[in-house]
Amino acid sequence: MEALKISFLSTLSIVLPIIIFSVIFSSIEKYNSRLILSIFGYKGIVITGFIGTIIHEFSHMLMCVIFRHNITEFSLFRPVKGSYDGIMGYVNHSYNKKSFYQNIGNFFIGIAPIIFGIIFLVLFMWLLLPNEFVQVKTEFNKSINLMRNVNDFKGYINVYISTIISLIRALNPFQQSNIIKYIIYVFTMYSVSTHMDLSTKDLENAKMPALLTIVVLLMIFYILSMLKIDILEYAMKFSVSIISFLSIGLLFSMITYVITKIIEIVFKRSI
Repeated sequence: MEALKISFLSTLSIVLPIIIFSVIFSSIEKYNSRLILSIFGYKGIVITGFIGTIIHEFSHMLMCVIFRHNITEFSLFRPVKGSYDGIMGYVNHSYNKKSFYQNIGNFFIGIAPIIFGIIFLVLFMWLLLPNEFVQVKTEFNKSINLMRNVNDFKGYINVYISTIISLIRALNPFQQSNIIKYIIYVFTMYSVSTHMDLSTKDLENAKMPALLTIVVLLMIFYILSMLKIDILEYAMKFSVSIISFLSIGLLFSMITYVITKIIEIVFKRSI
């Protein structure tokens, strides 16, 4: 029973953050899109979303390749046709339903926009704002090192908060040496983070594979627990790493929410 309990907690610590953050990302994106549409119309959606839409759909395609799915049809960005059906981009794919690997792949294909959206924003910061990137990277490395000596939940919470704080400091507009690059990055961040949401189709396709993934993790963790391996400690540290990255992505998304809200206030006053 103890091994079963540990395997359950370990699985929960990894899967639950992904599910929670997916729901939050989707909620923020839908609200942002409604505001942009009401303020600027469909052109506003196209202008603010063209980078994010391309990254969103490309992430689906990349995961399809990784999990050996056959891409039957795709469109990374369709601004004209999208004005009629509301679909800015899509990726259609097929797979062998008898393949265990390809079935699990549906889960990762579904959540791909969040994974690669965050990776893209981090890499783009590295290219465009190298000094700010070094600040965030240094703080994150410190957090990872601290996790080696943390054995309680409160300690894990404190560890990743420092990473978020470092990102806030790095993106302080009053400390930027190159304001042009900063504006480009903020615009890109806005576009990508507002399209890291999961569509209804993404969520629907990921349901059964998610359950399958959970069952597989439970089995693996149960076996490791029976072998007297402290899997919960490793799972918690891995979970904190995931939460740290997702929190950075959430912060990006929340910043875009604030920007959209400011635009709405300014727009209403100007009318």
